[in-house]
Amino acid sequence: MQQQRLLPFKILSMDSLGQGVSKETDKITFISKTLPGDIGEACMISEKKGVCFAKLQNLKQSSPLRIKPVCPHFENCPSCHYLHTPYEQELEFKKQNLEKLFQKLSHPGIQVIPAIRRTNYRNRIQLHYHQTKKQIGMINLKDHSIAPIPGCLIGRDAILNTLQNLYRNDEWLNLAKHEPIQGHVEIYETNGEVVIHWNKSYAQGGFTQVFDEMNQLLRIQLKEWSENLPQFELLDIFAGNGNLSQNLNYSKRLCVDVYDQLPGEFFISQDLYSDGALKNVKKKLQSQQLQPSVLILDPPRSGLKNLDQWLEELKPGHVVYVSCDPHTLVRDIMPLKNYQMTSLQLIDFFPSTFHFETVAFLERR
Repeated sequence: MQQQRLLPFKILSMDSLGQGVSKETDKITFISKTLPGDIGEACMISEKKGVCFAKLQNLKQSSPLRIKPVCPHFENCPSCHYLHTPYEQELEFKKQNLEKLFQKLSHPGIQVIPAIRRTNYRNRIQLHYHQTKKQIGMINLKDHSIAPIPGCLIGRDAILNTLQNLYRNDEWLNLAKHEPIQGHVEIYETNGEVVIHWNKSYAQGGFTQVFDEMNQLLRIQLKEWSENLPQFELLDIFAGNGNLSQNLNYSKRLCVDVYDQLPGEFFISQDLYSDGALKNVKKKLQSQQLQPSVLILDPPRSGLKNLDQWLEELKPGHVVYVSCDPHTLVRDIMPLKNYQMTSLQLIDFFPSTFHFETVAFLERR
């Protein structure tokens, strides 16, 4: 077996993926589970031109920002990134990374809205398994290893109870015996019931935000914002079940997404990434005599590259863009010439990880 290469490191900063950044060698090195001020050695996992990725091996000097993680699996599990530092510091790292992304865009400053708790919040988790190796847990995409997590803290109580039952006496092997040797399983709590799906598409039971209380907080904020607007007609794209817009102060509403079954009367099924999406939605708006002065969108991580076309065709006075990937959010609003940002919020839907929701409020000039 080839011996892993050890790299010296001194962490200078954090990147947007929750990795420490070191420049001690000829290549910039990214190391998870580290913090600014950490000094030590790391095992190289992979390298590309100019950069390499490594795993913490020996910590010779600890960062003053470091604390003992509350989760027993933190050091080996790839899913949480910040449990080795206080929550206030986690929020500061997230804010710093968002500020870097938005430094070329005019905005009124970032409002940070913390999570109401740091653990025990997810209403679903997805595990990967390998029956021959008798492994089930979180997968590390860098080396494809599987980290067992029987004592995980990230899920809600019902989720964690189900998770522990899967691990007890390797019960998951009995449940998976008719499944492929390798695959994934999702544990999902919805409508007060926990369901287990083996090798199905993500959110098989229907998509919902993973942190119910933070989702409710966002909905309350949007409702309060909408009550300060004159009566308006609303277009909600990537709408799902209408989660974000259903309680707003609109007179008419049209929700657009891809549906197997329409959730209600004022919903249409449309692939918003298809070439004719904007044209088809405009036809539907015209047929319903609806002229949206407010547009809400909550797209997947890929964002909406032609947002500028949508806004120049529809010319809504107000836009709310909710994003789970601030990189694509910046890309999408950068070309906008006729809109200014009136509010920018970092809402921590995913505490303990590098993920968060960003909400940009835009107003037509």
